[in-house]
Amino acid sequence: MKTITRAILVAGTVLLASATRSLAIEGLQLSVQCPDVVLGWPSAPGENYIVQWRPTLDPSTPWVTLTNSLPADWTTNWTIFVHSNQVQCASGATNNVIGGGDGPPPTPNLAVRATSTSQVSEPLVRPVDGSGSPVPLCLYPPGFDLSGFVILDPSTGQWVSGSGYTRRQPSLNRLQPDDPQPQDDDPGNGGSPADPGFYQVVMDGVKISGSSISNLTSGVLSGTIPVLFEAGNASGDGTGTNLLGTIDNATITVDFVKFPGDGVLGPPWESSPWQFSLDTRYLQNGDHTVQIEVTWKNPDSSDNNNPYFDRYSDFVSITVSNNISYPNWEPEIGETDISAYFLQTTCTDADWHIDIYDVNSNLVQTLTGHTPDGNIEAYWNMIDIKGVARTNADVDPEFSSIVTVADPFSASTPKKKQRRKDWPDHGVWTVAYQDFFKFEYDPNNYMKGSIDAFANTAAKYGGYYLYYPPAGSTNDIGQTYPLRYQKTNHMDTNITYLATIMDEALLEIFLMNTNSRNFYYNGHGNAAGIAEGLEASELNSLIKHRYRFVFLDGCETANGHLDQAFGINGPGVFALPYYQSTGIRPGAFCGYNCLTYYATGGPKTVNGVTYDDTIQQDAPFFIYNFLFYWDTDLEGQRLADAVYNAALPLFPIGRSGWTPGDGLQIYGFNDLRIDDYNHKLDWP
Repeated sequence: MKTITRAILVAGTVLLASATRSLAIEGLQLSVQCPDVVLGWPSAPGENYIVQWRPTLDPSTPWVTLTNSLPADWTTNWTIFVHSNQVQCASGATNNVIGGGDGPPPTPNLAVRATSTSQVSEPLVRPVDGSGSPVPLCLYPPGFDLSGFVILDPSTGQWVSGSGYTRRQPSLNRLQPDDPQPQDDDPGNGGSPADPGFYQVVMDGVKISGSSISNLTSGVLSGTIPVLFEAGNASGDGTGTNLLGTIDNATITVDFVKFPGDGVLGPPWESSPWQFSLDTRYLQNGDHTVQIEVTWKNPDSSDNNNPYFDRYSDFVSITVSNNISYPNWEPEIGETDISAYFLQTTCTDADWHIDIYDVNSNLVQTLTGHTPDGNIEAYWNMIDIKGVARTNADVDPEFSSIVTVADPFSASTPKKKQRRKDWPDHGVWTVAYQDFFKFEYDPNNYMKGSIDAFANTAAKYGGYYLYYPPAGSTNDIGQTYPLRYQKTNHMDTNITYLATIMDEALLEIFLMNTNSRNFYYNGHGNAAGIAEGLEASELNSLIKHRYRFVFLDGCETANGHLDQAFGINGPGVFALPYYQSTGIRPGAFCGYNCLTYYATGGPKTVNGVTYDDTIQQDAPFFIYNFLFYWDTDLEGQRLADAVYNAALPLFPIGRSGWTPGDGLQIYGFNDLRIDDYNHKLDWP
């Protein structure tokens, strides 16, 4: 959920491009031209760059922003940045700065230090695995462990192992270069110059790297393709010293919808490279469009309008062709002990077989058949080759498989997850929301009332799990109604980090309960998770059963893997025959694919309490309308109709032009009615 007080800002973070990591700007080169450090990199007119520096390799050392708005040199394809007076020179040293031109400097891999009498070549160093570009040895601090590096001795032109070597500190009157020989640091009789430190450069915005674009567009793709990207933000605090926001997640979309494979990246972001592994076998053979979205968390928690910021790469067109693909892959094993395999192959009139393996890589079954048209549809009854039923989800939580068509065409398929099947007599609902009412004025309590209405409706159809502490309680187990959180401009000394952790832990306990098969949440969210720290990956590992209905009423909750955490996999909707054939209980996931703006107006004081914004009445009215159509209108409408009719009479909120319900995605069974298939014996 978001509120609005001003236009959306763009935001970003930075990839490392130091001596040990150069993936942010491909082709980044550094040289020491006493007393300056000169950075150069390939560029294109119209681009802007962020350059940062820090004195050590220690990740805890903060980066200093040298510039957050350096335009690319429009006269050439090479941009230069000079960090002046970073190296203490010997007496009479010259200052040779790399100039512009039509390309990189003539000797891009040779760093040069000016001395009092001549210029001498610096030894170069690079990781032993060959990653990254060679950089001057002097960029590493004295005593740095070079055992994982090789060093180019300029006197011999040979690369030698860095094991056992340390870089000594040159004295002010030493005319020779740093010498890659075993020795102790020697400050000399003139003291040691300051080390230049380490640098990172990134383009402002989100950009798929040039090498990846070349790989994506140079021909027909097959298998899994790495997609490298960089992301940066030039919008800071106005001083040029801070970049706005901490990166939260990155997602990849194909044909304007979320990618069903591994399409979300999360922290830690220091562990470069940043790349997606795009499994093209999830796609139909043919042409597609790829784009990357990066989301940053706003460090200004008082900004209700923008708890997160999004930026997008340009679109890249690709062409895909695989001998075997799975664009209609079903990752769940059915409740009636059916495991369905849907695949496609370019081979027609061909025999095929599917070898299925358990978590211990043991072959458990082989399915065989023949395809006249390239479509493969197979079903396993969960009985292995020894006649043993493999239906215990705790013993066999997942299965892998390899499909072979008209030898030698074969491919590994995604894993299929087996969930616990102990469906309750009547599925219970879990209801939770974040306590944003401390920050946003709720006229007539309409918003709070709509959330209560969801709980009251759930009470009629299986009951609900929620917890709010009774008056005077110590609240030592947490609460979910509401989940506590605070912002820096609304500090509450009773709301500690431990309190928020307890609340989310209690919500997890409710969601893990096998009786809980429906979930409604209202609050902040994004592609990677909900609330303050409930990530999709964590929920996916904790929840062992499948849900029937999930509505995550927050920003961009449909864009990542939150649907998969509850066993309702998007994108796409499916008709009843699909569930009948796969043995999967019909279910639906609802989430937004966009930012949702519930409030506007700016600060407002009511009864001595100052709120940041005012919740607009159309936000709760959408929930009221939805519950009316889904529950009380005649016999209750199908889910898709209830969503459509709930939004129909509403108006855009604030300056965003967003209308409640706009962008709400339904994955799964969009014909679901409010209590359909919520009983143990319900089956299509």
